[in-house]
Amino acid sequence: MVTSAIADIGDVVSWVESIEQFVGRLYTSAAKAFANDKPFSKFLAGLAEDEQSHAEFMSMVSAYLREKEKRCILDIALDRKTRDRVETPLKKFEEHLAGKSISKRRVVEYMARAESSELNPVFLYIVGKFGEMNREAERMTAEIQSHLSRIQDYINILSQDLKPSIDVGTLPAVWEEKFLVVDDHEPLRELVFSLLSRRGTVEAVAGGGYGLEMVREHFYNGIVSDIEMPGMDGFEFYRQAVECDPKLKKHFLFYSADITPEREAYMKKNKLHFLRKPFALGEFMDTIDQLLQQ
Repeated sequence: MVTSAIADIGDVVSWVESIEQFVGRLYTSAAKAFANDKPFSKFLAGLAEDEQSHAEFMSMVSAYLREKEKRCILDIALDRKTRDRVETPLKKFEEHLAGKSISKRRVVEYMARAESSELNPVFLYIVGKFGEMNREAERMTAEIQSHLSRIQDYINILSQDLKPSIDVGTLPAVWEEKFLVVDDHEPLRELVFSLLSRRGTVEAVAGGGYGLEMVREHFYNGIVSDIEMPGMDGFEFYRQAVECDPKLKKHFLFYSADITPEREAYMKKNKLHFLRKPFALGEFMDTIDQLLQQ
């Protein structure tokens, strides 16, 4: 165990990775302990998957540092007191899970304390240090925000006697939803841009080729695309984007005035959201909300 303050980037990344793995194991154990409460167990299992993803990102950073042979001192140092504030509640959580029983209220309390500790700010600080890993850093920041939002949404539906003493809702947002609009028809592109601006930040381009360049460089929560476009059409854009990142499958919304049976079959087969033009503005925003909730 390191007793002194750590400021070397590699050491800090290793510590964060180990903590993320530890939290993931705790959530997995808690999910098993509450197997009879299926909604709660499923929720905890989802959090465990999130933590594994966070640990994998830290592992990626470590590999990057080794490849570049980078060693640098951070602007901050993780002193023993700070690390204890993160580690001690987690160890108590582990002890309670190892006991004969643990209440749902106590699990929720430990979860809230873990998520409101210094761990997330340090994690995001490391993410921000690596502009060279731009797209992955953006994706991970978006995942952290989704992780926190899912926890808050779950806490909101709990009865008062189960709510934690810490208000997770007061934690600052770390990411604003980000959208890409791909359409060669400027009036509709600008309209969609304006609508999506109510949900987050938006970027817009006039064709599939430009769209592909953007998704290779940046992460988007939602990608709204016309199907029929000169050069690279919407489907080819989709196929190449998914080759770049398979997780993008759930992020697309297509629209077209000419949705043939073949096109409809393709979109249904790939479980893609789509709208026929002309579409109602309310329907469009409802579909965007469904896409984000995924």
